[in-house]
Formats: sequence, structure tokens, C-alpha cells
Amino acid sequence: MKRIITSLAFAFIAVLAFAQDIPAGIRVEAAEFEQDEMGQFSVFKYKDDDGTLGYYMSVAYKINVLGIFRDDITDMSIDHIDETCLCIGDSADEALSFMEDLLALLDEDPGTTVRFKCRKTNGAEGLTDYSTATCVVVKKAFGKQLRFIFESGKRTAETDLSKNGIKALTSGLKLNMKLHPGW
Repeated sequence: MKRIITSLAFAFIAVLAFAQDIPAGIRVEAAEFEQDEMGQFSVFKYKDDDGTLGYYMSVAYKINVLGIFRDDITDMSIDHIDETCLCIGDSADEALSFMEDLLALLDEDPGTTVRFKCRKTNGAEGLTDYSTATCVVVKKAFGKQLRFIFESGKRTAETDLSKNGIKALTSGLKLNMKLHPGW
């Protein structure tokens, strides 16, 4: 019994030691939110190959290319995702401040436009070149939302984020910061 407890303690210490330093090219998610079947958002940190650490908000639009629905086997679909990642800070506190600024942006008049620095994705969780994404305050039937417009390959994609979505991402980020001090 003593040997099992000692082994578990060493395993726990190893996991904590590994968690302090993330490998390059890997996303460490803090919060996720799915607006509807098509809009997907997340907040994560990412380390570049040169060791630079940054915090990002993934803005994605999912298109169901092919859906197969059957009763006798698991449903299956083939999806295409257009994604860009907004640069939201170099620290968790800067990322939290960015999220609060997004929430304040909803108080602006419809048509208000802001451009954000972002990074393109390589389709395999990695981040590549810098670009810009446009954010427009739009009026919907149930209130204002933020519409993100960005280049994805040779197309332009857009997806909307509601006030509830911003609050959910902010809450997830705050919780992650409490659970993982120094995150």
C-alpha cells in the first residue's frame, strides 16, 4: 500500500512539472463556447517554436459538408471549419481585459467596426501568419452581437458571438485562472 501511494505521489508531481511548461505548437484551452451549430469559440494559450507564449481567442465557422443520419449506426458528418485566432494578450490578465473590452463593445451602436490582429491556422491546431479580422456590432432580434469577418484560405468567413457567449468565455477564463494560478 505504501508503494502504491508513493508511486501515485511521484506520478502527480511529474504531471504538475509537465503542466508548467507546454510544448511548442500545442493549444492549451481555457474556455470553449458553441454559439449555435455553426459558430465555435475558445480561449487558449499557445507557444510558438521560438518559445513566445500568447493568448488567443479562436473564432470559427463550421460548415456541415456531408451528413449521414441512420438509425442503425452512429450518425456521421464531414465538416469544414473556417477559423482565425484573435491575439488577445501576452498574459492571462491581458486576455481577461480583452474579453471585458469585447463585452463593452456591445454597448456601441450597430455598425461600429473594430479591426483585430489575428493569426491564421494551419488546419492542424497550429498558428501561422498574422492577419486582421474585422468585428462589427450587429443588431439581431434578441439584441446585439459581434460579427467577426475574416479571411480563410481564398474565402471570407463570418460568424456571430452573443453577449452570453462572451460572458461564458470570460467565466471559463476566470475559472481556469483560479484553478491554475500562473496560467
